[in-house]
Amino acid sequence: MERIKMGIVGCGFPFYFHTADAETSEVIEYVAVHDLNWDLACDVAKEFTASEMTPYKTLEEMLAADIDAVLVSVPHDVHEAVCEKVARAGKHILCEKPMAMTLEGCRKMIADAAENNVRLMIAENHRFLPMHVYMHDLVEKGMLGDVCLVRSYEGCNEIEGNEDPDCWKGDIDRCGGAWLDMAVHKYGALEYILGERVESVMMLWGKQVGTLPMKGDDNAISISTFKNGALAEITVSSTQVSPACNSMEIFGDMGTILENHNATPAIKVYSEADEAGDDQYDWAEPDDIEHDEFPGYYFIAGRKMDDHFAQCLLDGSDFAYTLEDAMSAVECALMGYLSFLEQRPIKREELLALPETKSLYDRVKGKIPTKHAG
Repeated sequence: MERIKMGIVGCGFPFYFHTADAETSEVIEYVAVHDLNWDLACDVAKEFTASEMTPYKTLEEMLAADIDAVLVSVPHDVHEAVCEKVARAGKHILCEKPMAMTLEGCRKMIADAAENNVRLMIAENHRFLPMHVYMHDLVEKGMLGDVCLVRSYEGCNEIEGNEDPDCWKGDIDRCGGAWLDMAVHKYGALEYILGERVESVMMLWGKQVGTLPMKGDDNAISISTFKNGALAEITVSSTQVSPACNSMEIFGDMGTILENHNATPAIKVYSEADEAGDDQYDWAEPDDIEHDEFPGYYFIAGRKMDDHFAQCLLDGSDFAYTLEDAMSAVECALMGYLSFLEQRPIKREELLALPETKSLYDRVKGKIPTKHAG
């Protein structure tokens, strides 16, 4: 069976969850890697056993090799620059989230891909989690009735990186802090599960643990409204001193979903809808959904996402996670930045009316509440 030959830029944590189950893929083969740290690129290539992987000292050398596509896994602020080089080399692109830090960056990535006749997909792993696909299907079937309220959380421990001035994670110019880094996951997942776009965002944030001036927020909480009237609380934290966790609660006028990725089974469903069948008016705990506790669910989603990308390249089908979806998640996060600056809920059209969004990062510098400064 034909397989897509894939190169990878960047040897950080995402490298491992994208390639963890490479032996099982029938449509993708990881054959090349480049990292600014040459020794690291050599080490990961040597340790990789699913296929022969060649390390390259420069991106240009890798792009000249016999590859079909490139996974771009680099700091957020250079997504558009690296993707431009990949697109000009005629290679298809799977780029880690967020699509870019600004709407200008998102638009440039879309334009570069179109101009060079290559396909671009954003690697939003939450869209491909079997648990989230299952939840989407429940909502679409009417098992919850009309969704009224959502509570969603993502947390991890990045305290060490947040307190390292040389680490890009948490750097407001390179990463945007916990809010941008993680909120795009939640918005990407929720807009998919609910089948609705976010209409407005009100966000509060702070440095609850961090102290460094170049770093962004490490905790944030928001209230968002969807076009169908549903309310959503989205909370993110990079200072959770326990294994990383994602959770979601969705409440409708006919049912409830409770999800916790660090539990097994990870989901409970209550529904009064006729579609619930024998489980109507009772809690159901489906145990046939592919799932593993952290970090296992990253590996599951990585395999499904990369295989989907490769299969779409092979057969010309549309990506399940579209560029409009990816850009919408960035818009929602940036609505949060503008909300903090304006101290009020921000509607999407207000963000889109801005002449540019890059200045939002400069405008929030020095204004993020810092609990333990000095």
